[in-house]
Amino acid sequence: MSSKTYGLINEVFLCGDDIDRRLFSRYGLTVRQYHLLHWLARREQASLTELAKLLLCDKSNVTGLARRLEAACLIEKVPSVDRRFTRVQLTAEGKRIHDATEQALNYSIACRFTGMPEADHAQLQALLQQVYERLHQYLQTPQDPDAETHDYVSHGKGVMSLGSH
Repeated sequence: MSSKTYGLINEVFLCGDDIDRRLFSRYGLTVRQYHLLHWLARREQASLTELAKLLLCDKSNVTGLARRLEAACLIEKVPSVDRRFTRVQLTAEGKRIHDATEQALNYSIACRFTGMPEADHAQLQALLQQVYERLHQYLQTPQDPDAETHDYVSHGKGVMSLGSH
């Protein structure tokens, strides 16, 4: 059962990601670039290290994203006396592109779920919140890097068998 659920979640994610990829490409952005702009729009400015944590990727990955966005005049470095940390912020053009892209994304999301009853939205959100909490808890559980497979994984409130679901 768990592998079927996991497979469906992955398929839904991949489908949504493909829709987003196509949408963002109309604005000359990748999915990651949009999310970097989005975090900057929410925070006004951030260090590359902070952005790496928010985007769940390596700092070297964010450095490449930031270089491309800076070359496109969508972000700029924030002057700092401490050269150990690079902070960036949106330019006026970056804010314009982000706002236009976000508006298009919100419209796209609304279209994707048109006709779905509110009760179904509420039920789906409650289930996804449970999935998120379980995955977040799993990420907080130390994993044995030497083990190829585990028959059981402890999740604090009992033991779940990975092989029987």
